[in-house]
Amino acid sequence: MGSGTHGRKWYTDEGNNIAFSVLIEPNCEIKKLQGLTLEIAETMIVVFQRVYGISLGIQFPNDIVYQGKKLGGILTETKLRKGIVKYVVIGIRHQYQSGKV
Repeated sequence: MGSGTHGRKWYTDEGNNIAFSVLIEPNCEIKKLQGLTLEIAETMIVVFQRVYGISLGIQFPNDIVYQGKKLGGILTETKLRKGIVKYVVIGIRHQYQSGKV
């Protein structure tokens, strides 16, 4: 179980969904990470097209869509100390529906 935008909870069914988080320690000013969530989404779209031949889209600000339906989401959270980003947690969740990607 994780948290999403506006404090919403992420619930995943172990057998059908994927949810994971990655922790990075950028040690930089917050302005250098502006647009990070969108950049991650754009990168995922390129990878899925090149590797799997699947065309995905972005529903701003943080959802990945397939044929107009939400497939998953990306959430980034930061921890600041004295104006410097010490930690960024990047959470990615896939919502599986039977018969879909």
